[in-house]
Amino acid sequence: MKTIAAVEKALLILNKFSPEKPEWTLAELSKELGWAKPTVLRLLNTLEKYGFVSRSSASRKYRLGMRLFDLGSIIVGQMEVRAVALPVMREIRDKVNEAVYLNVVLEGERVCVEFLDCSHALKAAVNIGQRSPLYVGASALVLLAFSEEREKIIRSLELKPFTSTTITSKEELRRRIEEIRRQGYTVSWGERNAGLVAISVPVFDRHGKVVASLSIGLPEARAEEKKLAECIKILQWGGREVSRQLGYRQT
Repeated sequence: MKTIAAVEKALLILNKFSPEKPEWTLAELSKELGWAKPTVLRLLNTLEKYGFVSRSSASRKYRLGMRLFDLGSIIVGQMEVRAVALPVMREIRDKVNEAVYLNVVLEGERVCVEFLDCSHALKAAVNIGQRSPLYVGASALVLLAFSEEREKIIRSLELKPFTSTTITSKEELRRRIEEIRRQGYTVSWGERNAGLVAISVPVFDRHGKVVASLSIGLPEARAEEKKLAECIKILQWGGREVSRQLGYRQT
């Protein structure tokens, strides 16, 4: 496996911090790692610039920065929502016998973090780790609709079509967002993958912030009106239940 030497060195510095040794001076790190002080200083300056380490103005010692706390919080939050959501997802899947998946925002995109398959031969398939822009498909649109930074995100988007039904106008996107916020869910028809229908609802944390979207995917061939109504009803229950278990109290 090929690695980048400078990145590897920066990670080796971060790995030197521990509960037993939470602070280091430049001289200590240089001696511990066996590297020249100028090399260690350049790496520390870069890590400090991006918030991965900070330096005490009094002791001149380095400690881990708040950016690592932010990243850790993201991981903890994802682990919590996945653990809470999984039993609810199983119940939804067993009731409707369609694919059920959980999505979060990571690095400005919608990412699938959990997926449960159904027993049909013809079915929706979503890979864990699959990404899509926040304007493409129900699971992404719900995350965008309930984001506190939705307008800022919309202004930054470059809307490119994935299929013939993908939203490619910001005016249309804003109308869709307002519709989702009013009804509390959305249905997309082949907006990411032609022939597939997705239904999605938001999941909120104890602070009332959207932390995930819970979705059902199925082929258009089974998406008749009665089936969709059943899926929307059970999915809305699931979204409320996961949110409740995460501490959300709807006002």
